[in-house]
Amino acid sequence: MKKTSYSLALISAMLVACGGGSSSDDPGAGAPAPAPAPAPSPAPAPATGFSEEATWTVTLPAAGESVCYDFDAKAQAACTGIAWDLKLASGGRSASLYTNSGPSGDGSGGAFATPFDHTWAELLAWSDAFTDATGAVIPARLYFADTADSVFAGDNGIQSEVFEYGLGGGHLLYPTYKVFLITSDSSNDDTSGTVVPVYALQVAGYYGGGSGTESGHVSFQWIDRAAGAASLRHATVDASSDWVYFDLVTGTESSGTGAWQIAFNRYNIKLNGGDSGTGTVGGFLAKTPAGLYDGDGNPVPSAFLAFDATTTASMAAKLTAADLAEPAAAGEWVEDAIGSQLAPAYQGTYSPVAPIPLDYGWYDYHPNINAAQAAGLPVAHLLKAHPERGSLVKSGDGNSYARMRLAEITYADLNDSGSAQTWTFEFGIQPAPAN
Repeated sequence: MKKTSYSLALISAMLVACGGGSSSDDPGAGAPAPAPAPAPSPAPAPATGFSEEATWTVTLPAAGESVCYDFDAKAQAACTGIAWDLKLASGGRSASLYTNSGPSGDGSGGAFATPFDHTWAELLAWSDAFTDATGAVIPARLYFADTADSVFAGDNGIQSEVFEYGLGGGHLLYPTYKVFLITSDSSNDDTSGTVVPVYALQVAGYYGGGSGTESGHVSFQWIDRAAGAASLRHATVDASSDWVYFDLVTGTESSGTGAWQIAFNRYNIKLNGGDSGTGTVGGFLAKTPAGLYDGDGNPVPSAFLAFDATTTASMAAKLTAADLAEPAAAGEWVEDAIGSQLAPAYQGTYSPVAPIPLDYGWYDYHPNINAAQAAGLPVAHLLKAHPERGSLVKSGDGNSYARMRLAEITYADLNDSGSAQTWTFEFGIQPAPAN
C-alpha cells in the first residue's frame, strides 16, 4: 500500500472543484454562462487544542450492521444526520471505520492520513489538529471526506469518469458523455434487457436552477436497451445540497428507502448496490465518445470547450451505438464500494500456513494457527489491535477534531474467533471554538 504524504495530498486537494459548468441537457436551450469560480476554502477556526479525552467501548454488531460515535458528546449515537463522527461497520468477524462525510454520511467530516502513517506517540506530540509535532501547519482541506469507489469513479483531479474539471483554465465542470450500462441485478449475465431491464445512461450537464448556472443541477439522459432509441428520456435533479435518489423505471425522483437505481450529490454519483444501498444494482462503462481524449487518455480541452446547446441531442446516439462494450460475465458489473482514510487497504500476502498476519492498519488478522501462535493467540482467525497507531478525524459537524486510536480488541472467548468482540477506542478531543 502506498503511504500518503503532505505533498501528494495537497496536490489532490487543490484539484478538487466545488463548482462547475456544462452544456444544457435541453437541446432547445442556450448553453449556460460559466459560473463564477468558487470561493477559497475558509481558513480553519482558531485551534483550541486537544483539551478533552474520551473512551468508546463498543460490542461489534452483526455483519452488515453499523454503530456510530459522537466524540463531542462522548457517547454512542444514531448513524443518521450530522452529529455522529465515527462509524464502525461490521463485516461479522472484522470491521471497517468511516467518517461522517461523502457517501458515508450527511456530515462534513473527514480524516487526515491513515493509521499506517502516524504512531499514537507522534500524534500525542501534536498541539492541535492543524499543527504537527514539527510545527508544520496542516491545511483544513487535507482532512479528506470518504469517497465512493464505483463505476463512476475515475483517476482525474475530481476522481470522476463523468466530469472533467478546469479544462478552460477556470473552475468549470464538463460532462464526458461516457455511456454507462446500469442493471438492477448485477448477478445477471443478460445485458440485452429481455430478462432484467438494462439501461444505457449519459450524464449531460452540471448547471441549472433559476439562473441556469447554479452548480449541482445534474442533467442526464437514458434509454431502456430493450426498447431502444424510442425510450429516450431526459431528467435534471437539484443535487446541490444533498443526495437525490432516482428511479430509472418510472423516470421520477424517489426516496432512499423506496425504489431507486441511481443517486446524485453534486458531482458524486452512486448506485443502489454494494456499500451504497440495499439493492443489487451494478454499472459498466460501455463507451467513451471518440475525440474527447488523446492517445494517452488525457482530455482534449478544445473538444470539451466546443460543447454547445446541440451536444446533448447529438450524443444521445451513443446510447444505442452498436459498439457498446458489455460485461462478459456477471462478475464484471461494478457495485459501489466506499473508500475512507480510516479504511485503508490491507498490507501483506495471504498464506494458509505462513506465520504472517494481514495488516489492516488498525489491527492484524491472523489467518491460520501459525500466524496466531506467533502473535501469542490460541486460535486462528483472531484480530489483534495496533494500539501504537492512530489517526486524526474531523467531526460530522465539521468544527471539532480528535486524534484517535484503537486501544484493544477483546473476545468473549479467546478460544472462539466467532465469539463476541469488544472494541475500545481512545480519543483526544479538540472541541469546537466557543462562539
